[in-house]
Amino acid sequence: MNNTLEQRAQGSIAYRFATPIDPKAQTLYVNVIPNYECSNHCTFCSREDAIKGLPNIYEKKAGTSLYLSTAPSVEQVVSAVEKELQQKKTKEIAFVGLGEPLLQYETVRDSIAGIRKNGFKGKIRVDTNGQVKCWTGIAFGCYEVVELNRARELRQAGLDEAWISLNARCEREYKGICQPQFEYAWHRVLEFINDCKREKIKVKLSFVVGGEPSIQLRDYIVFAKSLGIKKKNVILRQYVPPLT
Repeated sequence: MNNTLEQRAQGSIAYRFATPIDPKAQTLYVNVIPNYECSNHCTFCSREDAIKGLPNIYEKKAGTSLYLSTAPSVEQVVSAVEKELQQKKTKEIAFVGLGEPLLQYETVRDSIAGIRKNGFKGKIRVDTNGQVKCWTGIAFGCYEVVELNRARELRQAGLDEAWISLNARCEREYKGICQPQFEYAWHRVLEFINDCKREKIKVKLSFVVGGEPSIQLRDYIVFAKSLGIKKKNVILRQYVPPLT
């Protein structure tokens, strides 16, 4: 492990920050990601700066370090969330962080279930690259291989929305922009989108725009519509150059 990470103080599990659409900071963000882990190496992402201990866009916006040396337990997550819920009105809980939260799939699923069990009635979402079926999804039964329905499990736990960071319109673009470590990541993401739609999990697709000037905003909207995602559920994030 990078020595910079080994010597770093622990960051936040639960955190808030105000945004133009949430000026009262009524969204509670939940971080379960150890060592900024992700299955992508997106060309626009500030994660590599965070790993090196450099200033980065997301932690500056969040106003807190998000470094965790190990993934928190379900008990730690639920406890951190409950503490925040008691202190401030919360309309939404978002599992996000700097990296990929669903690499800790069981922790996210069981934490959502625990939060719901404790009585939270607001919206719960996860911000994800949607590749969860690349590392979870196959079980070996007595006589056959079973495809596990992770979207269904998340919905049963209490998930309302999945914000999926797609950032491309085809596999070639996806490999160039997101640089996934899994060979069939693009296809598995599209499968997960369809799984979520079937399970009545609201899907929003996120695209970073401006990093690839040849792609126009309308191109992403047209592509999202081809997947059955309405324009109002397309999130366009403007590319921001690294701080360093």
